[in-house]
Amino acid sequence: MAAKNKHDIMDALLKGSVEDASHETSSLTQLIHRTGEKTSAKHPEGSASSREKKESPGGDSKKKSTHYLSEEIFADLDDARDKINELVHQRLKSRVSKSRIVDQALRMILKEFEEKGEKSHLIKEILKDIPQK
Repeated sequence: MAAKNKHDIMDALLKGSVEDASHETSSLTQLIHRTGEKTSAKHPEGSASSREKKESPGGDSKKKSTHYLSEEIFADLDDARDKINELVHQRLKSRVSKSRIVDQALRMILKEFEEKGEKSHLIKEILKDIPQK
């Protein structure tokens, strides 16, 4: 928009007459709707890319997931993060997170499950609290 065509909508709303205010409000509403349409066209509200997927610095695609942990595991996860931070060099501490720990632990557990199947620690731990018929 050229500088000579610039018009302060808020100033007109605050200082102008009722007719001017109505016209300026309409212009402002149209601008807001146009801007909203452009934004939602780029990232549809329901799309996974705008809501769940994230790119990590390494380029891995991630999805947000919520799971309930026991209080004991939650505390142990905090402790593990703190202990790992004590072991790694200062420049690597920003890469140590609870999410990264959980991701790596699940990779290890699921790999072992794929290799051993029903003899895996995962199956044994899940079944130990379930009464067998």
